[in-house]
Order: sequence, then C-alpha cells, then structure tokens
Amino acid sequence: MIEWLSAPNYFGNSLAQIILFFGIIVLSVIVGKVIYYIIKTRARQVTKKSESKIDDLLLHTIEKPLIFCLIMIGIGLGLNVLTISADMFSTVEIISDILITIGAVWIVINFIDAIIKLYFLPLAETTDTRLDDQIIPIASKVTKWLVIIFAVLIIASRFGYDITAILAGLGIGGLAFAFAAKETIADMFGGMSILMSKPFMVGDWVDFEGTVGEVEKVSLRHTTIRNLDKRTVTIPNSKISKSSVVNISSAPSRKIVFNLGLTYETPVKKMNKAIELITEIVNNHENCENYPIVQFSEFKDSALNLLVIYYAENDKWFAARHDINMSIKEAFEKNKIDFAYPTQMIYTAKA
Repeated sequence: MIEWLSAPNYFGNSLAQIILFFGIIVLSVIVGKVIYYIIKTRARQVTKKSESKIDDLLLHTIEKPLIFCLIMIGIGLGLNVLTISADMFSTVEIISDILITIGAVWIVINFIDAIIKLYFLPLAETTDTRLDDQIIPIASKVTKWLVIIFAVLIIASRFGYDITAILAGLGIGGLAFAFAAKETIADMFGGMSILMSKPFMVGDWVDFEGTVGEVEKVSLRHTTIRNLDKRTVTIPNSKISKSSVVNISSAPSRKIVFNLGLTYETPVKKMNKAIELITEIVNNHENCENYPIVQFSEFKDSALNLLVIYYAENDKWFAARHDINMSIKEAFEKNKIDFAYPTQMIYTAKA
C-alpha cells in the first residue's frame, strides 16, 4: 500500500505528493476561512470599541482579498512537494506572484474607496464650496490608475523586463502616444482648465450652445449635463473650454419678461388698476424682488400691451412665475379686466 502511494505514476509525482499538494491548498482555504471568521466576529467586536474608524476600515478592505492571497500562497507552498521541472516550477511561481500582486492591488483599491467614502465625501458635504465634489472623484480615479500602473510594472519585472528601460521608452513612446491620443489629451487639459478656472460647479445650471440643464459630473474628459428633458448630455471638456458657457446659477435672481395684452375697450382707469395690481402681486411674493417694471408699452393690432419685467430667486423662479401668473389671472377676473385675444374686424361698405 505504501509503495503504491509513493510510486511516481502521475507525471513523475506519486499519489501521496498529489494528495499533499491538494491538502495544502485545502488547508490554505480553511486558514483563510478561519481568518475571515475571526475578522467578521472577534476582531470587529474589538474595533467597535475604538473611536477611530480606520480599524473597521482596514478589516473591511482586506477580508476577501486576504483570503485570495492566502490561497495563492498555499498553491505556491504546495508546488514545493511536487516533482516538476525547473521551467514549470518557475512559470507557476511567476503566475502565483502575479495573482498575489493582483490581490494586493485589490486591497489597496478597496482601501482607497473606503477612505474616500468614510472621510473625504462626508467632509466635502460639510464645506460650502462644491469644488471638492468635483476633485474627489477625479483624484480617486487618478490614484487607482497609479496603483494599477505600478502593479503592471511589478508584473513586467517579474517576467524579466527591465523597468528602467520601459520608463525610458515612455519618453520616446510618449510622443507617438500624444499624437495618437491628442483629442483625449485635449479633453483632459480642458477638464483641468474647468477645475482651475471654475466657470461652473457640479449642481449649477448652465447654457452651453443651446443645451440648458444641470451639471451632474465633471470628469477629466467629459462634462455631463442633465437637460430639461431629463436626458444626459455628455460634452467633451476640450469643446467646453473653447466655447462660451452661460452659468445661469451664478446670478442671484432670474429675469422674467412677458407682455400682457388688454382689450382696446379697456379704459385708462382700468389700465392703471391693472398696472397697480401686477406691481402689488410681485411686491408681495416672498421669492421676487420688489419694484417690478410694469408699463404700457405699445398699441398692437388687437391689444394694448403691458410690458412686465420682474426678478425671482434663481432656484425658485419656476414656482414664483406660476404663483404670479395665477394671482394676476385671479385679480383681473375679480376687477373685471379683460385679456385681449387675436381679433379681426371687417367693415363692409353699402352700395
């Protein structure tokens, strides 16, 4: 029985070696599960007593990636009990190291996400400026990409590539890349320009070449606007940086202009009453500035036009306009002031 287990019948390995190999892998999985259990129960009970969130944060970010890395380490240890060629051992070892590196990157990226979620985003909500709301997502992406690039360089070195030569080659290859990706680079510089000059912020209402809406996101390459139809419009930053953008939210109030037509049968007394009523309605509205412009502007074909200009708070002008219009209609009905509508009079001459 012992001879059968120790006989090298499986690619130069005995059954005992193969069983031991898989046993080490299973053991690494069990160890990982045990550590996972300790993290989920015992360790978290301790960290709950700590005033700092960093302990809880670390436990949350390393749980699953740590188990993954332990399994990879178990595979690496298990290879030591097998009889395999040096080339095969080296190849499998390299693959194992690459997977462990991926696990480490997984931990770091999870940690970055958790740090931003627990600390930076709540901090940004407490500040008056919205600049940090734009910078934090971009900084998060840039940091993650730097971690990934660093990991790729480590993996490349594991395959025998000279990192110094790679970095030196980026100087020459960077020129070719710049020509190939000039639009992307232009968009990124446009994004930096928007962040630095701050023509608008996330949450502002803007008018860009006829696209009116709320700015939802400013990334390195694109700006996303939610238009009045509730659809998202994605605009390259390079285009925005070279064009005029009207920041509607930058003004403390919004001007509302309209013409109100009265019938030609309206006497001057009632016209003055109409002007008085409109002025009083605007002055009494809490979201409108006092002293609107209400004037008899012109004689139209079928109406005596009153020009009305007033200012409402920028974020409440929709509701304010509705209230003003309804109040004018109600007041005119009460005072028997008639609105004009398109009419045409035909005179016929008697033969």
